[in-house]
Amino acid sequence: MPRDSFRTLFDAVAKQTLATVLLFVSLGHASADPLSATAEGAISAYRREHGLPAVKIDAKLMQLAREQAQSMARAGVLDHNVGGSFQSRLGSANRSIAAENIAGGTHDFSSTLDLWKRSSGHRANLLKGGVTRMGVASAEAPETKYKVFWALILAGPVERRPPLTSSRARRALSPRLPPHDLIKYCGEAIPGMARVACE
Repeated sequence: MPRDSFRTLFDAVAKQTLATVLLFVSLGHASADPLSATAEGAISAYRREHGLPAVKIDAKLMQLAREQAQSMARAGVLDHNVGGSFQSRLGSANRSIAAENIAGGTHDFSSTLDLWKRSSGHRANLLKGGVTRMGVASAEAPETKYKVFWALILAGPVERRPPLTSSRARRALSPRLPPHDLIKYCGEAIPGMARVACE
């Protein structure tokens, strides 16, 4: 084979390989986007049907939901506290209003949302007033009873806190448990937090 023909063939194969690699990389980056877009649209539509504002994807809540789904998948249990209490996990997010729904055993978001809509406690979280942001994630665990674990966190916007000027001011502004009607969750009772029934 002449050297120029070999070079042309080599260039064509290299370009095709690079295109394939770039396609897989782009699909990998986009793989999380369909879930968040689907969930944002479906939950926003459900809230609008009930006269409530839509929700937007929030990067911090996405991270927290992903950590919770992965913790449940690793442990193989459906539990709000497997990765730490909801209050402790949400602490760094600076939200006064927040709720979490979890699920296991459903294989797509539509089925998971239907399950939550049929449960009074989960439905109350979906329709919670003051909620404007959300994060959602799923994690597969084929060797477990549930196979797929889901976590959804709904919350209000980030609360801005004034700068700390003295040790007394820092103590005065230190996090305190919110009133019982602000953070609700589904799961075992945690002192200082209101419980929403799971069905």
